[in-house]
Amino acid sequence: MGARPRRLRSLRFRISAVATLAVAVILGVGAWWLAAYTDARQTDQIDASLRTDAKVTVRFLQSKEPVPDFGPTGRIVQVVLDNGRVVGSNEESQGYAPVLRKPFPWVAHPDGGSLSVDHPDLGPLQVHYTPLKGTSGPWIVVARSSEQLDRSIHSLRNTLLAVVPLLTLVFGALIWVVVGRALRPVEAIRSTVSEITERDLAQRVQTRGNGDEVDRLAVTMNAMLARLERAAGRERQLVADVSHELRSPLASARALIETRPADPADAAEHDAAALDALARLQALVDQLLELARHELPTPTPSRSVDLDDLVLQHADILRRTTALAVDTSAVSGGQVLGSAEALGRLVDNLASNAARHARSAVQFAVAEADGIVELVVADDGAGIPVEHREAVFDRFTRLDDARARAADETGGLGLGLAIVARIAERHGGTVRAGARPDGTGATITVRLPVAAPPGPDEPLPSA
Repeated sequence: MGARPRRLRSLRFRISAVATLAVAVILGVGAWWLAAYTDARQTDQIDASLRTDAKVTVRFLQSKEPVPDFGPTGRIVQVVLDNGRVVGSNEESQGYAPVLRKPFPWVAHPDGGSLSVDHPDLGPLQVHYTPLKGTSGPWIVVARSSEQLDRSIHSLRNTLLAVVPLLTLVFGALIWVVVGRALRPVEAIRSTVSEITERDLAQRVQTRGNGDEVDRLAVTMNAMLARLERAAGRERQLVADVSHELRSPLASARALIETRPADPADAAEHDAAALDALARLQALVDQLLELARHELPTPTPSRSVDLDDLVLQHADILRRTTALAVDTSAVSGGQVLGSAEALGRLVDNLASNAARHARSAVQFAVAEADGIVELVVADDGAGIPVEHREAVFDRFTRLDDARARAADETGGLGLGLAIVARIAERHGGTVRAGARPDGTGATITVRLPVAAPPGPDEPLPSA
């Protein structure tokens, strides 16, 4: 046996982990920026102070006035020649080596500048140098120890190293709690759906009505449950209808078989009745299989079909097999995309339905307009009541009027128009029932999308 698949972490854990990692990265980058910014800002302040001292020193030296004693400021002031020899300094720098050594910075930047050095005696220094005259020496070098600055930056970094992980943990815990509260409705949906069985599809998920993503998920889940409930209801109704429809022909066939007369004169008529019952049973099974085939979610072949040719073929069959007056004068060209076999079944069912209920005449019409091909089949029978014009496309529909009695007398099974509706739907069309313009009889109208003409480089589709 293979190894069991590794159990995936919960969505709450994954969201919290990713969000916490993002917080850690943001805090880390922010801490680094804060330390760098503080270091740069304090260094700039020291440089500004050193530049001021250098300007004051240069002004006094250029005026040949004695440089005033600034007191114990912690600043080192040296007057340095181009070769680096110190020719003057304040008291705080006496006894120490020159602040700047080779390579001297004024070689590359004679206008002066600031830099950081590590003095062997004084430690880290921040230094500013400027020329006493023009852009040549001697040079006024002013320096200040940056050890305190380094200690403060080091202390800040240590503090941030301790604070960032702590804040990350705090934010991680907060994210865990917030994500848990946000996913609580999802868990409620999961719990509710897990309790729903195929025998009890009436239960629904509770919605909060705030319109957020979770609420839309609950609404979608309820819509799916409603569809499943309707589908299950249709299945139960189908089983009940099929059982009811099969009971009568089965009972008739069984009774005829069990009561076969001994008189040979009556046997032939008896056998014919039994065969009629079996034929009705077989027709019912065939139509149920046909209906199931058109309800399967399989792709419908898409090729150009001349709907008018199919109509004319079935109209000709009615002329030869019935005494009805068949009118095809309103049939004009109309091409649709789909299956020729399925569309032939659609036209055949419509023609059979009209012939079954017509008193004397059936009319066919095909017209194309605005990207739609419209097929109308009309009869001069009893018509369909307005309240039943949608129900006639359901399975095993029986109407309590002369039209229903005519169907029973001529072998109607209540599946023909249901098959028509399914075929029309699979071809992207619609079907509806109505009456003729004068208000009599019945019309069945099928509307299907017209087949787009092929492009200049496309081959003509085969029918």
